[in-house]
Amino acid sequence: MSAYANPASGRASFVRMDFNEGPAPDAGLLTVDLRDCLSRYPEYEALRAGAARAYGVDPGRLVPVNGADEGIQLLLKTLGGGGLVLPVPAFSMYRVYADQLGVPVREVPMDAGWDVDVEAVLAAEGSVVALTSPNNPTGRRVPEEAVLRVLRQGRPVLLDETYGPYCGQDFAPLLRDWPNLAILRSLSKVYGVPGLRCGFVLASRDLAARLEALRSPFNVNGLAAALGARLLEGDTRFRDRIAAAVAARRALQRRVEEAGYRTIASDAHFFLAELGRGAADRLRERGVLVRDMAPAMPGWCRISVTTDAEAASFENAFLGGRS
Repeated sequence: MSAYANPASGRASFVRMDFNEGPAPDAGLLTVDLRDCLSRYPEYEALRAGAARAYGVDPGRLVPVNGADEGIQLLLKTLGGGGLVLPVPAFSMYRVYADQLGVPVREVPMDAGWDVDVEAVLAAEGSVVALTSPNNPTGRRVPEEAVLRVLRQGRPVLLDETYGPYCGQDFAPLLRDWPNLAILRSLSKVYGVPGLRCGFVLASRDLAARLEALRSPFNVNGLAAALGARLLEGDTRFRDRIAAAVAARRALQRRVEEAGYRTIASDAHFFLAELGRGAADRLRERGVLVRDMAPAMPGWCRISVTTDAEAASFENAFLGGRS
């Protein structure tokens, strides 16, 4: 088992379109009393209350986690003993945590339209199913009827809605009728604060209690708890920011397609494009970072967009720089 390869270092001097980072909030929302946050152990009442209001769930159904990554780890530790059914391509941390925990993974390829193959998912063996909507890296949303079909089978379903607001999706109301549903939410992408490492698992009271017993005490640090509560309460413009990011992505994706490159239709602020082998390296040489999808998808890159300025930088570096 190899360590997670972290490519985050040394990115500051580049146009960063490789990590699906969302548009950042106003700086005024990111000010708190540092001494108060750091000189005491964190308390989560305000954070839970803010998340409960924002997501429309009871606070007893919320488990604060150190980013959605920790939520994946806790859920696999609790539910994954019989194996993980994973539509692919998928977020790499599902495989990383499954390998760490010794959870067998049954990969189910997407269908010809890059959507979840529901019949294949239902037929695959495993004690928990992971669905991500919109999917990372494809950007494709999972229709509600597909989610319901998987839920009706009765197995626990880990539904990752890290990017849900980018397409106006919200499956939290399903929690009332489906105790086998667990939902991942994160402030990282939607509120544009991935460095905060603050997220939540939304689940039944019974499952939430089981996860609480497994999570480390004070897993979300005091600064993240304070700023997270402030963002959930006071960031009234995040939907405008993510709508602008999606619009910028659409415009850039259209330009890439018009230039003759194949792309996959997306419901998020990122998209996959078949730019050819070595494209990510060439873009890096021109100051722009995108995610090279090799070896899983050789020749493909994932491009995330938060602003028109980023889209213009990509056009300059790739479309304007073609020989």
